[in-house]
Amino acid sequence: MSLQDDMGTEMAELLFNADEFAEEAAYVSKGVEQTISVLADIGTATGTKRNPKEVDKSYGEATFTIREADVPQPHAGDFILYHGIKYTFVAVEAYMNGVYDVRFTSGLSGVSVRRLQ
Repeated sequence: MSLQDDMGTEMAELLFNADEFAEEAAYVSKGVEQTISVLADIGTATGTKRNPKEVDKSYGEATFTIREADVPQPHAGDFILYHGIKYTFVAVEAYMNGVYDVRFTSGLSGVSVRRLQ
């Protein structure tokens, strides 16, 4: 292993340690629930986060940083239960070194209204 790989592994272990920075959340994909460690960024005080409906708003917007080892392929239909609030998958914002930044929203649905009729 290279120094870069070693440092990346050590940083991931530190960041995703529930005693240090991470928190536990329930991740549900294809009806299967699992408890994973997440780094959560829930909205912003200034309302500068993106929103599926409007620009520069933070209506229930959240970005969760998750490990690929926990969730190999985050996708539409997935959701996270975090502190009793259900956040629905919107998009993968970034991926690097086995870690995803995934955007979720609470209170909005990504399902087409026509599909519900």
